[in-house]
Amino acid sequence: MTVSLWQRDSSEKVETDVAIVGAGVCGLSAALECEARGVNALIVERERVASGASGRNAGYLMRGMAESYAVACEMYGRDRARAVWAWSEDNLTALRDLGASDLENCEPRPSCIVALDETEERELRRSISLMAEDGFETHLLEPSATTDALWRSGRPKVGLVNPNDAVCHPVELMRMLRDRLTSTPVNEGREVFSIDRDDHQVLVHARGLTIAARRVLVCTNAWAGELVPDMRGVIEPKRGQMLAAKPVEPTPLDFAYYLNRGDEYIRTGPDGLILVGGCRRFEPQDQSGDRGGVHPAVQDGLERHLRELVTDRYEVVARWSGVMGFSPNGLPIVGPTPDDERVWVCAGFTGHGMSLGHLAGRRTAAAMLGAAPRPELFDPPSGHVS
Repeated sequence: MTVSLWQRDSSEKVETDVAIVGAGVCGLSAALECEARGVNALIVERERVASGASGRNAGYLMRGMAESYAVACEMYGRDRARAVWAWSEDNLTALRDLGASDLENCEPRPSCIVALDETEERELRRSISLMAEDGFETHLLEPSATTDALWRSGRPKVGLVNPNDAVCHPVELMRMLRDRLTSTPVNEGREVFSIDRDDHQVLVHARGLTIAARRVLVCTNAWAGELVPDMRGVIEPKRGQMLAAKPVEPTPLDFAYYLNRGDEYIRTGPDGLILVGGCRRFEPQDQSGDRGGVHPAVQDGLERHLRELVTDRYEVVARWSGVMGFSPNGLPIVGPTPDDERVWVCAGFTGHGMSLGHLAGRRTAAAMLGAAPRPELFDPPSGHVS
């Protein structure tokens, strides 16, 4: 979306200490941190709460990332991988402390990273050993140890189980975060089209509204480059697709599954629906960054996984997509923009916003307010990958 010249009436003006752009998991969490520290803030959102990727994902609250721990140790070094896994555990604990476990559609559900080939099987077995050494509770699931539908397909070789994970209705969770705010206005339907600066304040220009702020935090994930030029070409928008299918016969799954190194994911959802997502490798390259819509080739791939791994007797009841922000190394980009310490960014979650974003929003806000150091686990918004 864009804002035309005729829609840029900004006669309404407000002032605040902190303007937060984006009402997803990161932006809402940053606002909670501002309130906790007694700082006036407001949120401005293009559409409505959870209208972007935070309301379009599969609802996994899992430890770690799509890649196995062994691969992450090779990619980032063992200390950094250990810190990311611990961060994701703390992220879920913080959400539970806010009341996530009391939500109707949030429940404990172990996640299981499944190997469908011998190479990934070796990676998962190595991961089990490394995680045990680093103090992470986990275990290996052999095909003989479970009888749920996915394993009856005969495709999985082994699975790595994260026993303390959870699943949720992501929009319900975002509404909980919004409802925890007591003094922060959430301005919906106010698309931001530019950020200007002078010596005294930062001006955020949105549809029908101008915000004069002392600090600005951009939490628009895939679209950070629209407002922060340094993020253009660094955070890449990529569309993910999903479907929800009603099986003819009840087909519960014991775990929230990740397959093919996170490229696909399958779990039981509300009312016994089967949720299937991923298959981006079937996406035409010229459509990979589109804001919405579904592509038949991807949807066909999702249905093929559903038939091969779970059931061939079902009715598809919903298809949708969401746009994720991918960073160069798969980890978020957090910190002040190079040309202005008053404008910060927290974006590029690479499909892991639910697992990392609540804590990232809170700690980024604390750092921006000068109450904590910038999270060094994540790269600064300079395009440099450490």
